[in-house]
Amino acid sequence: MTAYDDPNVVRRTQVVDIARSAPLGLLMAMETSVLLTIAIKHFDAAWWVKGLLAAAGGVGLLATPLVTALTRRSGLAVMVPAAYLSAVGGVGLLVAAVGGELVFVLGAMLGVATVNAVYPLTTVTYERNFPPDELGRRVGWGMSVKVLVSASSGLSIGWLLTRHPDLWWVVVVVGGAASLLLAVLNAQLPSEPLARLEGMRTSVWPHFHLLKEDRRLALTLGAWMLMGFGNLMLMPLRVEYLAQPEYGIDASAATIAVLTIVVPSAVRFFTMPLFGMVFDRMSFFAARIMVNVLFALYVAAFFTGTSMTGLVVGAVVLGLGAAGGDLMWSLWVTKFAPAGRTADYMGLHTFFTGVRALLAPVVGFAVLGNVSLTSVAVGAALLMVLSS
Repeated sequence: MTAYDDPNVVRRTQVVDIARSAPLGLLMAMETSVLLTIAIKHFDAAWWVKGLLAAAGGVGLLATPLVTALTRRSGLAVMVPAAYLSAVGGVGLLVAAVGGELVFVLGAMLGVATVNAVYPLTTVTYERNFPPDELGRRVGWGMSVKVLVSASSGLSIGWLLTRHPDLWWVVVVVGGAASLLLAVLNAQLPSEPLARLEGMRTSVWPHFHLLKEDRRLALTLGAWMLMGFGNLMLMPLRVEYLAQPEYGIDASAATIAVLTIVVPSAVRFFTMPLFGMVFDRMSFFAARIMVNVLFALYVAAFFTGTSMTGLVVGAVVLGLGAAGGDLMWSLWVTKFAPAGRTADYMGLHTFFTGVRALLAPVVGFAVLGNVSLTSVAVGAALLMVLSS
């Protein structure tokens, strides 16, 4: 009997997942824009410091094969280590609120990294606890709550930082509290230990051999690499583009929060259920091409001028693309992986995501010192189109 055959497991998973989406939404706003805004506005951080902070999610993703292997060796139900990691991240953010620039950056990186390090564990839990024909829709409900909380918290934080910039540390403390709450809720999510692999040693390294054994997996990961590198390179540059006077906008913290968090998150909230049905019923590859086109259109609208109309249109299209991209990024391996290998497929996927998440922001800020931001945006859009 599979876990999703028990209605009580399905119901409890749905309720707890929706509840944990609230602190995740706040942490998503912190990762997407708030922490980088604090680094720019309060610490006047150098480009390499901003690049490191923007790449913190990549550090966590690089650690996912290690997290998966240690979870398998421990024999613990998978969401127990996830709870431990969230608690560590909460402590990191609390420490970040009480120090100077270096302590802030290191603590913030730890807080963001731990959010991203547990993706394979949550994906395998979704696969076991939700019926396959309802997977996208049920996970989409939690994601809708997450983006709604992200939008509302982003707006509130932007307002606070604009009027009381010296209270940045309060924002970081709230983020730490959210991570600690997430730890408690992760522990409540029904889960099972990862099965041992017969005839195979549990490795802390990514399962690179799968690239040779599954050609479709290798091609799909290659497409994700092109698309993801372009998108992740531009993600922190949105804040840079809006915040720095040299680009002709010099937006306030509140405006930055609206354009980078509130508008995209509001669009994602309303369209996430639609993309959940698309994931359950449509060919993955056709849906992926549609999302790639949306991301390329967002770049064209957002980075080609300084008018508020173009910025808002770009933020709306970004929200559409992100709604589909989030679901497909989180769940696509469930359509590819053999039984019992979902966590390993997801670990390989998140590892390569970590590589580009670590490199892309640093490359983006470094290249920005030699070419125009518009040129960087065009290059990123070309990568998105090529990935199709």
